[in-house]
Amino acid sequence: MTEAEIVLEGRTEHRLPPAKEGRTEKQLERHGKGPADRSHRSAFHNPAMADCRTRSVLLMDYMLDTEWFNKPQIHTLDALCATGSRINRWLTELPPEKAERLRLVGADLDEEALEFAQQNCPNVEFRNEDSRQVLLSSGWQWVDIDPFGSPVPFLDSAMQSSARRAVMEITATDTAALTGSSASACLRRYGAKIRTDEMAHDSALRLLMATVARTAAQHDRCIMPLLSSWDSHHIRVSVKVHRSIQTANVLEEQLGWRVASPTSEELQAATEAGLHPQGCEGEQPFCLLPFSHPVRRDDKRISGPLWTGPLFDQDVLASMTVERATTLCGDEAETAVRHLVGEAELATTPSLIITDMLPKYCEVGGPPKIVELVSGLQNAGHRAAVARWGAPAIRTDAPWPLVLEVTENCFD
Repeated sequence: MTEAEIVLEGRTEHRLPPAKEGRTEKQLERHGKGPADRSHRSAFHNPAMADCRTRSVLLMDYMLDTEWFNKPQIHTLDALCATGSRINRWLTELPPEKAERLRLVGADLDEEALEFAQQNCPNVEFRNEDSRQVLLSSGWQWVDIDPFGSPVPFLDSAMQSSARRAVMEITATDTAALTGSSASACLRRYGAKIRTDEMAHDSALRLLMATVARTAAQHDRCIMPLLSSWDSHHIRVSVKVHRSIQTANVLEEQLGWRVASPTSEELQAATEAGLHPQGCEGEQPFCLLPFSHPVRRDDKRISGPLWTGPLFDQDVLASMTVERATTLCGDEAETAVRHLVGEAELATTPSLIITDMLPKYCEVGGPPKIVELVSGLQNAGHRAAVARWGAPAIRTDAPWPLVLEVTENCFD
């Protein structure tokens, strides 16, 4: 048996290949904040995905309490499982009666990684096969796709073989393509154009969701978003998948465009389509437009086509409490759910306002304190919450003139 190093994540101990000789403590710590590689360990394990795996445990725990799965056994596939960290956490941190419902399979092409996966989860079936073939081998009810790079090569097989009702969690680490930094890769892989601006990561989430939705529709399925997140180097969406030709046929109703520095006519169209709660008054930084709205693809203000529907399920967000996270996954789990509960009432609100941009539109010397801005909007009778985002941002249904007025009041 290969020598192993024991690493604690959540409440779960993982057996991993020892860190390579010569790695300093600072180098090991740095690997916790970004993508890992084989210069760290001989088999892949990314500590930067710990929060992502925590949310996966919480989402599975929540979904197994719902009526979405109407069978006692849930056929579950971790399609690129590496050393089995996610499966190990499911089995360890879910309540035993829920973990027992999972009929688990892990797949990976790395033989050494699977050796450690088998040590971590001795009663799980692991397959040293191409994940696309494993995906096609059964009608999976829960699929996790977490590749190095783009998930696009795996989506078709996943949708084609999914059960009538399923959940898919899909990670993308090719953020340069999704955020438009690599424009040619964005167009080639995702068939879209993304502006590299302050909203690029939100556009990236919406582009990944649109890609998942289009692939589902090709196989007479529709998606219903559960959770979306952007953490450092990766983007992740979690969705319910349902076989429904009728619903799949209305895909275009959930697609559209993001436009920077919109005109008054574009703001009007966005507002009438229910995609812009800030209304059409004044100069504004961004809005979403319906797919039917005519745009010029050579317009440098345009990103898309994107998913314009909700990125979250309200009840899922409301379930992501710190108490529940720490009870299931340990004290370190708090960071994985920060701000999610606060956004629950705004789960279907499409706007995201980055507070660093507000000084461009009103007479203030800098961005407002985000807690004061949220409190001021709530006191004015509107919903508002701190957004879980890489930059300070809020979600709100308040009109744009009020957002600016409250911003200015924060400095009085």
